[in-house]
Amino acid sequence: MAVIHIMAFFLCLFFLSYYWKESLVEVIPVLACMLVLALYALAMLRRLFLLDGIAVMMIAGFALLFISWKKEKRADFGKACLHNIRQPSFVAGMMLLFVVILCTSRKVVTWWDDINFWATDVKSLYYLDGFANQYGNVAPEFGDYPPGAQLMKWWFLHFDPDVFQEGLAFAGYYTMNLVFMLPLLKHVKGKNVFILFGMAAALWFLPSIAEIYGYDGFCADLTMACIYGGFLFAVTDREGKAESFYYGRLALYLSVLVLVKSIGFIWGFFGVVFMCLYQNKERRKKSLSVCVLPLVTGASWMLFCLVMRRVTKTTATVVKYMTTDEYGISGYTRDYAKAFIEAFVSSPLHKEKGPFVDLTPLGFYVCICLLVVFFYHRNMMPRKEGRLILWFSVISGALFYGIIFIAHITIFAMETQYLEASGMISSIERYGAPFTIGTLLFLANIWMKYGGSVFVRFRSVLARKYGTALSMILFVALTAGWRSGYYGLIGYRADVPSHLAQRKEMIDADAVSFLQALDMSELEKSTRICYIQRDDVPRWVKNSYTNLEASPISVIYKSVNLADAPTDWMAQEIRDSHASYLYVEDTDADAAAVFAPMMGAGEGAFYCGVVYQIEDDGQQMRLMSVPGATE
Repeated sequence: MAVIHIMAFFLCLFFLSYYWKESLVEVIPVLACMLVLALYALAMLRRLFLLDGIAVMMIAGFALLFISWKKEKRADFGKACLHNIRQPSFVAGMMLLFVVILCTSRKVVTWWDDINFWATDVKSLYYLDGFANQYGNVAPEFGDYPPGAQLMKWWFLHFDPDVFQEGLAFAGYYTMNLVFMLPLLKHVKGKNVFILFGMAAALWFLPSIAEIYGYDGFCADLTMACIYGGFLFAVTDREGKAESFYYGRLALYLSVLVLVKSIGFIWGFFGVVFMCLYQNKERRKKSLSVCVLPLVTGASWMLFCLVMRRVTKTTATVVKYMTTDEYGISGYTRDYAKAFIEAFVSSPLHKEKGPFVDLTPLGFYVCICLLVVFFYHRNMMPRKEGRLILWFSVISGALFYGIIFIAHITIFAMETQYLEASGMISSIERYGAPFTIGTLLFLANIWMKYGGSVFVRFRSVLARKYGTALSMILFVALTAGWRSGYYGLIGYRADVPSHLAQRKEMIDADAVSFLQALDMSELEKSTRICYIQRDDVPRWVKNSYTNLEASPISVIYKSVNLADAPTDWMAQEIRDSHASYLYVEDTDADAAAVFAPMMGAGEGAFYCGVVYQIEDDGQQMRLMSVPGATE
């Protein structure tokens, strides 16, 4: 079915490009947003598999539509498609996507946040064909994390519906990011192969200037950055655009942005503020209609999480801060401030020592301001718009860096690794990506579109024709984290065996027995199991690795000393987990004394290492045998 899905995507791409009279690289991110929203609706219904039939029907529908057109229109459509696919921007964009997808096909999950949520969750999405049932989400502590980027990963994973391949998920992740950067290529003039190759490489390495997590894992902040930067430029890119394309693109970008990460609404808000300030009074009211679709997608996800009892520990902490006096400002505020200032002023955004320029957060912030001043001074933008972009860049950056600091002294007050500049810079680098990479992408689009005026007086034909592209390539070359970009694309391969071995080591003997018990038991795919563990050593890190292996089944852990656990108390603990099944690992304590009173009529003795189904009326709990489970 992979061929069918790809064919349907490109047919939609060619048709929309023909309808809107826009380049393919500008339509690709719009179509990607449409795809994500379509998958979002199907995932709500747990019917993602219907996309196969939809793809077939779309191909058939396009065939019938093409046949129904008059001969002249068919010829015009064919000429438009031939013209578009021969454009240097499309050739370079497809080359970039093909190389990235091919090179990342062997990647495996290694990043802690992926183990903790992103990879575990997308594996559940793959096997369930949609979102989990109530209390069935596989990462209970991160239940309300939005699924926007996850759905694009699912689309790529679905290319192989029989085997879950982590490399396909990475291909989907990188594609999701890169498509919002492809419009940069539209403004490359000529067909010089070396320039096209250099620009394609620049797009891959551009995020490494200020963010490296996206090269090793599914960093949602980088995805937000690419969409946010694309949105800002789309606001300014009004000339020659059809009304439906201009406003539709803005609405689609925002609607997906709020579905990438919970904090996406902040960047959506910044984007809307910029849009309202940029538009004249006549267009301002119409621009506000752009907010309707993101309000629907954001509100629908919040409502879904409420109904399905999906809550993240961060959300719960924020609510407690706002509604109770249980939490206060961190007692380490002065230490956090010291670490923040030190990291902001003197720590490079990418940790490696680059061969040329290593920008600090402050250096990057100043660099952005200087770029806007340069654009303004060279009359590349009208004075009013130039002043707006300058002040918006300065103020939005200051506001979000302030938000990052406030988050550390409140929500992340117990994360003591941020008390040192070496830890704080990681947080600034990652959470600040929507500002750093997003704003840089915005300014890069402006440069590529209007920067040619800087080179018109040059005698060199090469400078006049390729000056903007060459300067763009040079800027990335001087400031990028080359090793991070190379490692994320190619260098990671040498470490795959060791990473897989490390992951295997994290699954201890108890977890192996548990996973084997799950395999033998005939359980629903979307369900939750309560795993009672010994409380001899903390295992919360290893439990995340177990969750990845157990997905799509949700596992919630209870560390208990069964030698001192009353039956009634244990029953309430299990009840509070909202689990449908129970598993108790082997222990030296007399587990039967605790759980035997819960055994259903005729069930016999209780055994550790066996999966039991929980029947509970709120008053009495009964443990029942599960088909396939053995002692």
